[in-house]
Amino acid sequence: MKKEDIYNEIITKLEIKIDDTLFYIPGETIKGKININPKYQMKINGTTLHLTFKIMQYEFWDYSNQEIQELKNINITTVQTGELIYELKKEDLSEHKNFENFSIIEKEDENKIISIPFELKINEENILPTFQYDDKTYFLGIRHLLLVECKEYNSSNYIGLFIGKKRNKDFIESKEIIENYMVGLGSLEIKVAYPTLSYKFDEVINLDIETNPNLYFKKVTEIEQKFYRNIHWVGYMKNTLLNKTIFHTQKYELNKEGNEYGLIAKINAPLIPIEYSIIGAVGGLFKGLSENIFEGPIEYVVGTIAGIPNGIIHGIKEGFSTQKEIVKEVLNLDKNTKGLNNNFKTKMNNDDIDEELLNESLKKFVYFKDDKIVGFIKFAKDITPPVEGYYFKCDFNIKIEVLISGIILNRNRYLKTQIDMYDSEKYIAEMKKLLKS
Repeated sequence: MKKEDIYNEIITKLEIKIDDTLFYIPGETIKGKININPKYQMKINGTTLHLTFKIMQYEFWDYSNQEIQELKNINITTVQTGELIYELKKEDLSEHKNFENFSIIEKEDENKIISIPFELKINEENILPTFQYDDKTYFLGIRHLLLVECKEYNSSNYIGLFIGKKRNKDFIESKEIIENYMVGLGSLEIKVAYPTLSYKFDEVINLDIETNPNLYFKKVTEIEQKFYRNIHWVGYMKNTLLNKTIFHTQKYELNKEGNEYGLIAKINAPLIPIEYSIIGAVGGLFKGLSENIFEGPIEYVVGTIAGIPNGIIHGIKEGFSTQKEIVKEVLNLDKNTKGLNNNFKTKMNNDDIDEELLNESLKKFVYFKDDKIVGFIKFAKDITPPVEGYYFKCDFNIKIEVLISGIILNRNRYLKTQIDMYDSEKYIAEMKKLLKS
């Protein structure tokens, strides 16, 4: 056997065993074992093994449905390193006393596996969550590998890690957002209360929206909320929107029932009493004519003329009454419909991975050919937690739009809030179970 053949054989013999799961949140500790079966004796000075640990982060993008000889658009970061010095025990050395040169042991003794326990706490700095977005044009994502090297064993190996997003403690607690807007001569307050701003897919977003208007010539007639995700290019085509997906839209109408006066009536409001007095006078004239037609000539003339001022008085009263209602609507002086307190519920699409990922051959997540990276495993479904990376960024938002109707022009006011996804305890527990090692 040639020396290079021995080297290739040894490479496959360093085994990484993770104790619990392949899913970790930054700040958590990976626990496992490095198993070495010295089928081929090691070149070692003394009784010490030196192991090096690295967490490698690969952020990448490429065109979909394209044969790749070598991936070019990739940003590789060593986000963490660690070292472990292991002293071989007496039982590890009993059958392997010659460590000066490579020599072949004809029969492998599986009972003599050297098992080295390790712990590695994942740093919270510089590490991004595992990510995937795939459409008809682009395939982009973030993958992680735990790489282990043993100097004396002349061997290295790696295993894929699924890294969840860093817990954003600011988003755990409930939150109330209040914004005040000037609208012409009046003002509008929008108040939104969130029980939390951190969710997983399939959870319901519950939020209370309240509008408190103090408006003149206008009133709030509609509220619309949208839940959506944006994915932007950052390093490749800066500030270019790659994808905007609206997961849910909901509208709520209010104050529609009192909007009975059209534009012409509102513009003519100051003339309403005069218009109604003329109409009343004409009506009083015809009433006098009809009621006194069988009276004598004098009575007929007097009765007819007397009907005109009565009609004018009645018309003026009705005109002022109508004018008052129009003015109340225009100035929004009726505060009985002051605002809205409504519970919006948004159910999000299921965007998690499934158990097909757990095939043993898929656990490394990165494809190599010699020293070249030629691809990355595609998960069954997209994984898109909030992230801001080298090539792209992703965020989730809820946008609340308030429509303010006016005499001539309508106006809109907006309130936008960032939502933190893939962060709940339930989601983390499900992922740990799903990626159980």
